[in-house]
Amino acid sequence: MGTERNLNADIPHQVVSSSTPREDAGMYWGYKVRYAPNISSVFKNCPYEGGYDHLIGTSEHGLVMKSSDLILPSFRHLLIAFGGLAGLEECIEEDKSLKGKSAKEVFDLYLNTCPHQGSRTIRTEEAIFISLQYLQEPVDRVLQKI
Repeated sequence: MGTERNLNADIPHQVVSSSTPREDAGMYWGYKVRYAPNISSVFKNCPYEGGYDHLIGTSEHGLVMKSSDLILPSFRHLLIAFGGLAGLEECIEEDKSLKGKSAKEVFDLYLNTCPHQGSRTIRTEEAIFISLQYLQEPVDRVLQKI
């Protein structure tokens, strides 16, 4: 911004949809959070035609690996799921549409993005930022190939 901090200078301002920066300029404009009554509805009510290409579940019971070793397939619509206090395992167990399935069967990749966390659980709002940081490099590698 330099030394000029007048935000009302002769620049037209316009309120736009949160998707406009991504659609018009290819800019990341933050993640989206949606409420879902159960985990299967997250997949069924996908806002993208064709659904999600790749599903990542996060859990303390997931696969532990270095972020730099993680190779993701090419994707257009990636979903990263976080469980509540009891985790994604309970979300799956309580979902009638997923009876008998394990988290490793529901997700393409089931990761522990915060190994050695030092506490029994971490809050979801903490897990989101930790996981986004963990996944940044692998996602960037995929996007550079597109």
